[in-house]
Amino acid sequence: MRTISCVAYVSAAERQEQLIEATIAVLRRSGATGVTSRAIAAEAEAPLASIHYTFGSLDDLVVAAFERLIDEVAARISDGLDVAAGYGPCIIAVMDRVAGLLDDERYGVLLSDLNPTGDRRVEALEERYYRLAHDLVGAIAVARRKEPAVPRAQLARLIMAAIDGVVLQFAASGEVETARDDLAAFGRILAAAAERRR
Repeated sequence: MRTISCVAYVSAAERQEQLIEATIAVLRRSGATGVTSRAIAAEAEAPLASIHYTFGSLDDLVVAAFERLIDEVAARISDGLDVAAGYGPCIIAVMDRVAGLLDDERYGVLLSDLNPTGDRRVEALEERYYRLAHDLVGAIAVARRKEPAVPRAQLARLIMAAIDGVVLQFAASGEVETARDDLAAFGRILAAAAERRR
């Protein structure tokens, strides 16, 4: 007697979502060095070939997972932010919201796998971070009908440099309260610089 196995159909969009979430789970558990096609396929309960079929390569899938996390962080930082309040209050709020993410397990992989290797994919992710700050500064300028005292592009770079520096120190030390205090201090300093009268 022959048995016929039934395999549930999974759409391409569903498979993509499964693989991205599985990659995030593997990254959280094992770090970047533990990310393999087999580990992700097992986590997603998906065929091994589905990674290459859906994303083209393991590297592309890992980048997609990091992009998902960055987009989630962007939403958590910008949702409900009152850009009409001005540069100072918004910069302080951004630093406070970043501080709130420091011990969130889902986003820990963004902290632990900082790797300045010169890899173009890492550069692309950093550019995505910079655009978030640049877009926020632009939104405040439009809402307030006033330019910051520091040129927009420079202010965005300074915001990201402050966040990058504190996050890098936090990744090395794990001291949440110190990192939160430093983010708050940078927020006040950059807020004052952006709002100062010329």
